[in-house]
Amino acid sequence: MNRKKALLLLFEGYCEFEIATAISMLRDTHDLYTMALEKSPCKSEAGLNTIPDLTIKEALHSEYDVLIIPGGDLRPIAYANELFEWVRSFADLGKVIGAICSGVYVLAKAGVLKDIPYTVTLSKEQRKFLSCFDEEKYCYEPLVREKSILTAQGHAYVDFGIQLNKMIRDVSDESIDFYRGKRNHYMEADSNF
Repeated sequence: MNRKKALLLLFEGYCEFEIATAISMLRDTHDLYTMALEKSPCKSEAGLNTIPDLTIKEALHSEYDVLIIPGGDLRPIAYANELFEWVRSFADLGKVIGAICSGVYVLAKAGVLKDIPYTVTLSKEQRKFLSCFDEEKYCYEPLVREKSILTAQGHAYVDFGIQLNKMIRDVSDESIDFYRGKRNHYMEADSNF
């Protein structure tokens, strides 16, 4: 059986906790691959060294169903035009893209957010300084979904992971309860709670 494939963007200073729920939930249905500008290790915000599977040049749009873009330190990717072009081409295929926190900047620079509502964890002054965000389309909401694009505030990382997975597959109520920290149906089935 051929499993579906998901792609996670890595860059120096990416925020791993923001994508933990999303990638953990994907493991049942998708193989996860990591992509970066170069094949060198990327150190996450918390200091986790992660070696990318692919570079932007090696990643073929047609092989992946979903792209996940974490937040983090934008400086290493601020002028990565090759990345922005790759993301725009991926979006033009109608594929699912989830971006969280400052990672939404990648979508803005790629032109993916033109004419659609979005959220991002950047202040109004930061959005203005970066000059790639349409202020009229900004929504201060935990999550904003428009067609195949999901944007999220960094604090909404659990709901981001759940919603992203719902966009590409069926997600059980038991799984949602587990990731939201409400209950663990698997444990309850095996005990006398």
